[in-house]
Amino acid sequence: MTKSRIRNKQNAECTKVLEIEIPLEAVNRAREEIYKEIKKIAKVPGFRVGQAPQDILEKHHSKDAEEEVLKKLIPDGYKKAVEFHKITPVGSPEIEKVTFEKGKTLTYEATVEIKPAIRLKGYKGLKITKRKSPVTEAEVDQAVLRLRDFYAKYNDVERSVGKNDYAICDVEAFIENKAISKNTKDMWVQANKEASLLGIGEELVGLAKGQTKEINVKLPENYPDKKYAGKDAKFKVSVKSVKEKELPKIDENFAKTLNKENLNALKEEIRTQLVAKKESAEKIHMENQILEKLLKEHKFPVPENIVKRQKEYLEKRLRQELSRNGVSTEEINERLKKADNELAMDAVNKVRVYFLLDEIALKDGVSVTAKDLEKRIAEISQSAGRPEKEIKENYEKEGLLNGLVEEIKETKTLEMLLKEAKITEA
Repeated sequence: MTKSRIRNKQNAECTKVLEIEIPLEAVNRAREEIYKEIKKIAKVPGFRVGQAPQDILEKHHSKDAEEEVLKKLIPDGYKKAVEFHKITPVGSPEIEKVTFEKGKTLTYEATVEIKPAIRLKGYKGLKITKRKSPVTEAEVDQAVLRLRDFYAKYNDVERSVGKNDYAICDVEAFIENKAISKNTKDMWVQANKEASLLGIGEELVGLAKGQTKEINVKLPENYPDKKYAGKDAKFKVSVKSVKEKELPKIDENFAKTLNKENLNALKEEIRTQLVAKKESAEKIHMENQILEKLLKEHKFPVPENIVKRQKEYLEKRLRQELSRNGVSTEEINERLKKADNELAMDAVNKVRVYFLLDEIALKDGVSVTAKDLEKRIAEISQSAGRPEKEIKENYEKEGLLNGLVEEIKETKTLEMLLKEAKITEA
C-alpha cells in the first residue's frame, strides 16, 4: 500500500507537500512488467528478439527501464495520495527529492497547489443599485449622424485642399534632420486642427496634388516614444490626392438604402440597439457590485502560481494594447513598472472571484449542460463568422474547451446571484 504524509509549505497556505513512499513490492512488480515489455522488442547482440536473459537486459536497458518505472509509479502514487488526503489540486505537481534504488522503496515529494477552503456567507440577496439611463432623442439623433458618417463618400477633386477635406499623403518625421519614423505612405489627413495628427492637418489647406510642405511641430510631453517627447520635430508631407467628403441626406431614401421601411423605422431600430447596449452595460455594473461585496465579505488565501499566471496575462494584455496604440517599448516597460502593484492586486482579486464563484456554483448546483455549450459555441460562431463545427474543433485542438465551460459556469452563477439580489433603482 502506498504511504503518504501531507504538510503545508512554509509561507504558502494553498500549497501542500505530499511525502510519498511506494512499497518495494509495487516497485518490483512495476519493474518486472516493464522488463517484460522491453524483452519483447529489445535487440541484444548474440540473442534473438525476445530471448535475452534478464541480467543481460538489465545491463543494456536498465536506464530506460528505470525511467519507465518512474513514469508509471510517480503519477499513480500521487493520485492515490491526493485521494487519501482528500485535497483538490489546481495544477500539476512539482516532483522533487526522488529516491529510487534497486531493492528499496521509491520515495519522493510532490508539491502541489490546492483549491482554497472557502466558508461562504451571505452571498444571496445582496443589496445593489440599478442606475436609470433611458435612451434620449438626442442619443438616437447622434447615432443616426454617426451612421450617416459611416456611409459617407470620399470623392476625388481636382483642386487644392480645403478645410475639412482629406489629403492622401506620404509623411516623414525628422528631429534635427534625423528620421524618427519610417515613411508613412498613403496616410489620410483631415485638413483641420482637431482631427489630424499633431494638428498638422490645417497646415495642408491650400496645397495641391503633387505639392510638398515641411511643417514644424513641437511634440507633446505624452508622445508615445518617450525619447522624443517635448522635442521640436519637422514633418515632411507630400500630397498625393485630395478627397472631399460627401454625406448622404438623412431622409426616407437614406433609410431605404439600409433596408428599412422609412426613417422612423430606422430610428426605432437604433433606439432598440441603444437600449440593449445600455442594459448590457448596467448588467455588468450590477454584477461588479455583487463581486465587490463578495470580495469584501470573503477573505482567503489563493494559490500563488495561479495569481502569478493571471498577473502575467494582465501584463501581456496591457502590453499588446499599448503597442497597438503606438507606444514605444521603452514607454511600455515604464508604464508596466508603475502599474505593477495595481496589476498584482487585480490578479489576486480575479483569482479570488474565480474560486468564489466556483464554490457558489458547487453549493447551488450550477452546472453547464451540453445545450449551454452548444449555445455559446453558436454565439462565438456568429461573432467570428466561422462554422460552429470549426469553432468547436479549434477549441478542442487548443485544449480550450474546459476553459469555455468554466466561463459559461461563471456567467450562469453571476446571473443566479443577480436574480437573487435585492435591487434598488437609483
